[in-house]
Parts: sequence; C-alpha cells; structure tokens
Amino acid sequence: MVFIVAMITMTMTYVFPREEEPAHVDAIIVLGGLSSAPVVAEAQRLAAAGLSGRIVISDAFGGNTRPATLCRTEVELDISCFTPHPGTTAGEAVAIGALAADEDWHSLIIVTADYHVSRARVILEQCFTGDLSVVGAAVPLDVGGWFHQYLYQSAGLIKAMFEPACQPMTSG
Repeated sequence: MVFIVAMITMTMTYVFPREEEPAHVDAIIVLGGLSSAPVVAEAQRLAAAGLSGRIVISDAFGGNTRPATLCRTEVELDISCFTPHPGTTAGEAVAIGALAADEDWHSLIIVTADYHVSRARVILEQCFTGDLSVVGAAVPLDVGGWFHQYLYQSAGLIKAMFEPACQPMTSG
C-alpha cells in the first residue's frame, strides 16, 4: 500500500506537476543551459507570446550554451547567460536570486524539464521572493529515464527541505 501511495504521489509530482499560467514577467530563465532543446524551445515560445523580451540561460553544464541559436527567432530578445556555482539547481537558484536583486526583477518564468518543475519551484522559492511561474517542457524519457528521475528528483526534494539553497526568504 505504501508503495502504491508513493508511486501515485511521485507521478503527480513529476509527470503532472503544478504549473502556473505565466503572465508578462521581467525575465524568462532557462535552467540547465541549452542541453535540452524542448526547454529552450519553450522559452522561445513564451518570449514569442510576448511574456518577456529577456531570456537568461543558466550554463550549468559548462560550455554548451550558445545564445546565438536563440537569435533565430523573429522576436527581438535580450539574451544573456550566467554560470552558477555549483552547477546544480541550488547553485542556479542562488545565482538567480542575486541576478534578480541586481536587476530589480520582481517576476520570473523559470523554464525547465517537466519532471524537474516541482523541485525547481521549491528551491527557487528559497532564493526569490517575487512572482514566480515554473513551466515544464516535455522532455522525452524512456522507462529507465523516468525511474532515474523519480529517484533523483525525490532525493533532491528531500535535500532541498533539509538543506535550503538560500535562507528562507520573508517578505518585508
């Protein structure tokens, strides 16, 4: 019975994560660099829909980010990159929090892989207090890939609860 409840909970968390309807924001942030074409394509789609003219790409995996590939869109974009240290979701959250403070951003759309939405939201909310929408792009995985993500994302969620990326943020 515990196994069934765990599987249902993980499926709802990773396969069907809660996503907000994005509105116009100060910036669209791509987690994980250009390693995932569906994530980058979703960021481009959101920008083309007029939700922001600025895309900021995390080069978490080092050296793979090529902002010029985003310039093939008909939407005029301000594209920039940052390198988080460490190259993890927590490192990205810390860097995004600092960027938001430096740039005076009050609203963001975070674009990531669909299975990463829930964990990304938990971690980003530790470092950014503004309006946050987390949007997932469907990244094709085989059964083994989903099994790996169930385990990895679950462990990451637990870690995020006990080792916050940033001190818990308070409004005020």
